[in-house]
Amino acid sequence: MAKSKVKKPSIEQRLMDTVKVPLEWVEAPAWKRIFAFIFDMTLILPFTNYLMKVNTTLPAIVTLVYFVGFEMSPWKGTIGKRMMSLKVIDENKGKVRLSQLVIRYLSKIISLAMIGVGYWPLLAKEPQRAYPDRISHTMVIALTPSKTK
Repeated sequence: MAKSKVKKPSIEQRLMDTVKVPLEWVEAPAWKRIFAFIFDMTLILPFTNYLMKVNTTLPAIVTLVYFVGFEMSPWKGTIGKRMMSLKVIDENKGKVRLSQLVIRYLSKIISLAMIGVGYWPLLAKEPQRAYPDRISHTMVIALTPSKTK
C-alpha cells in the first residue's frame, strides 16, 4: 500500500492561516533589513575573525557562501532575514538565480565600503530599492499585516 505524499504548508502559510489579521508580502522597510543584517553579522563575525588569522581571503569567501547560500535556500534569506520575516526574490517574482545573488553580494560589499551609499535610497522620504537590489534585479520583501480589508 503506497503512501500518498501530502505537501505540508510552508511556515509562512501556516502563520498566515493562524493570524487573525490578513498578511501580505510587501517591499521590506529599511529598519527590518538593518536589524537582519546586524544579526547576521553578529553570527558570522566571530567565525570570520578567526579565519582572518588563517588566510585573509577566507572571511570574504565564507561571508559570500553564507549570504548567497541562505538566499538560494528554500528560506530565500539568511537567518537574520528569516527572523525578521524577510525574503530575497527576483524583481519579477520569479526564482532568484545564483548569478543574481553573487552580483547582489558583490555590489553590497562595494556599497558598504562606500559608507553604505547604495542603501541610502531606503532611507528617503519615499523609499526606493537599494542599488545592490537594482543592479541584481532582486528585491527584499517582508511579511506584514495587510492594509486592505
